[in-house]
Amino acid sequence: MLLRSFLRLSTVLSALFTVAPAMASEPILQPDPQTYELAGDLWAPGKDEAGQKNVAEDISGIACIDLGGGKRRCLLINDEGGKAQFATIEDFRIEPKKRVDLIGEGPNPATLGRQPKEPGCPDPRQRFKELDGEGVAYAAPYFYVTGSHGCARRAKAFTLSAMLLARIRVTADGKADVAEGAEPEGAVETTWRLGDALARAETVGAHFLKDLTDENGLNIEGLAVVGDDLYAGLRAPSLDGKAFLVAVSVEALFAKGHEPYAGTPRVIPIEVGEGAGIRDLTVLPDGQLLVLTGPAQFQDVPYRLFRFDPKGTATPVALGRLAPLDESEKRGKPEAITLVGGDRVLVFFDSLRNGAPRSYTVPGRR
Repeated sequence: MLLRSFLRLSTVLSALFTVAPAMASEPILQPDPQTYELAGDLWAPGKDEAGQKNVAEDISGIACIDLGGGKRRCLLINDEGGKAQFATIEDFRIEPKKRVDLIGEGPNPATLGRQPKEPGCPDPRQRFKELDGEGVAYAAPYFYVTGSHGCARRAKAFTLSAMLLARIRVTADGKADVAEGAEPEGAVETTWRLGDALARAETVGAHFLKDLTDENGLNIEGLAVVGDDLYAGLRAPSLDGKAFLVAVSVEALFAKGHEPYAGTPRVIPIEVGEGAGIRDLTVLPDGQLLVLTGPAQFQDVPYRLFRFDPKGTATPVALGRLAPLDESEKRGKPEAITLVGGDRVLVFFDSLRNGAPRSYTVPGRR
């Protein structure tokens, strides 16, 4: 039913929104009136000045498994620290669950591929600090989480830990696939090879390990997996009104051993408008992608939703612009999206407590 509903949605939207990423009649998407309740705070590293545990204000990625009956098991990431957090979403209630360490305090000898030996970035000093997690994807039986694979934005430094791609093997109900009583970290594996692929990619590879702000440096913010194709959605570079996906074989990225990636990734440009980049991705039931775009750096660019077929030749279909938030929350930036129904998308915002989740109805379903 969900697949048929979204296919009908796709047909209607194709007629309503032909090419036109900058179409004047593009809908303004307002949040749904029903708000989401959190059963507890989402995790963030550290403590505040009063010694209390920090609350997440930097949710940057989410992916979910539809368990049926309106319930979803999800994995969330923020761009601080090295943990991901499971959560359940049922109706309009979000319940945080167990956390899982994706990285430790230093490089793991078991990580697949070859650790980078010649760091770049304006400040090449190598540090291993946080994952800088920016994208989450689900394709059975794994959740995938990627680091930004970019230079630190403030320090402009090379962060080795941000060059990792991780995946967690999970059961059909979305729990870490480990023996009873074992820690969830036993289901985690990591690889260096996505960085190899980005460096070898046409057009965008020249921007790898360049500064995001001053040099339009490559930076991942979205992730999707369809079959054997992993799609890294790039916030930058943004070139001539185009944002980019880099498609890489999952099998190649997670092949056993420590040989670097030696293939040729597929680079897919998407016409999304001047100064815009990809801020998140989620997979639609028909295998197409829902693409959230926003400023590649700090341009005055709206946040918008597109539907895009990464294996087709058609241009992206513009679904609408997210309405600006109220004055009290205007600092919030849409950073993470996931489907919560045939025509509804849940959005989490960076810089707002617990991501300030709210859903939006995708236009044109009926």
